[in-house]
Amino acid sequence: MKKLNKVLALALIGQAALFNSKLTAQDIHFTMYDAMIITTNPAAAGVFDGDFRGVMNYRSQWGSISNPYKTYSVMLDGGLFKNKWKNGYIGAGLNVFKDVAGVTNFGTTKINLSLSSVVFLDNKNSASVGLMGSWAQNSMSPDKLEWDSQFNGQSFNPSLSSNEQFAFENRNYFDFSAGALWAYGTGAKTLSSQDEFNIKAGLAFYHVTKPDQKMEFGDVDKLYSKLAFHTEAHIGISNTKLALRPKLVTYFQGPTRQISAGLLIRYRLKEESKYTGLSKGAAISFGSYYRVGDAFAPAIELEIASFALGVAYDFNTSGLTAATNGNGGPEVYVRFVSPNPFMSGKGTKSSARFR
Repeated sequence: MKKLNKVLALALIGQAALFNSKLTAQDIHFTMYDAMIITTNPAAAGVFDGDFRGVMNYRSQWGSISNPYKTYSVMLDGGLFKNKWKNGYIGAGLNVFKDVAGVTNFGTTKINLSLSSVVFLDNKNSASVGLMGSWAQNSMSPDKLEWDSQFNGQSFNPSLSSNEQFAFENRNYFDFSAGALWAYGTGAKTLSSQDEFNIKAGLAFYHVTKPDQKMEFGDVDKLYSKLAFHTEAHIGISNTKLALRPKLVTYFQGPTRQISAGLLIRYRLKEESKYTGLSKGAAISFGSYYRVGDAFAPAIELEIASFALGVAYDFNTSGLTAATNGNGGPEVYVRFVSPNPFMSGKGTKSSARFR
């Protein structure tokens, strides 16, 4: 058991060094966080231009290191009663992710259910509040650990007994979170000016009940509450096909803090038909994100009608650079929105858009 403790301690110390923090469990994070917005703010469930949205995301961290972190995530959300309620609607969302890392595949599987209430304050302002309930499970495969007693003097023999008494049980827990979101938006002055302006800002509080993740490692796996602040804008440049998309997100969780900022330049490749709908519209965005003290990530996003594809790649700027040669890892998402989001205004009664 002492050997096992050493293995776990080394793994946790390594993780702590990567986050520049104490030995505390941390939530997953995404470079393109607004693509999986429910993981940042449950109040964002269902608030977008459209009736249904589906997103799949894959992320790999520190790929140059053996057994890197891998995150798989799916998000589904939509708006209910958008065309029936005069002053707002209900948003609902589902998010499932699995995070695995290390030789033991230590990871977390989590299912999040979100419900939001969206209110149109006036023709330019909207606000929403949201709640999220979650079920999570921590798991690992200790049988993949290698022990001194399994070396026969020349090579490793997994058939040999480790002589270690260790029984691991997956840990399940429930979690609750809440958030609020505000949006301000003005449409383009004319059909061709393309000078629309939209901004949103949100605040969320995760792990309200501070669920107990503790397995056999004492307080090392305590899950702290997390405070998140985020803001994003879409700034159309008058009489051009260009728009600026600045973004900022900050997380505070226990003794750790993460600040990430990004700027994308969006270029409209193809105009959508305002009346016939035969031309669906297309756009491309390119730019970069920066997580303070951690990574720099170039990114590109392509939108064609209801579909979008986003790709980013992290380059380490932290002390981990020596081990990874600066290669953090890729992140990819695929998104589908119905109806076509280029047909702006369909399915909503406020000009305050959630981009």
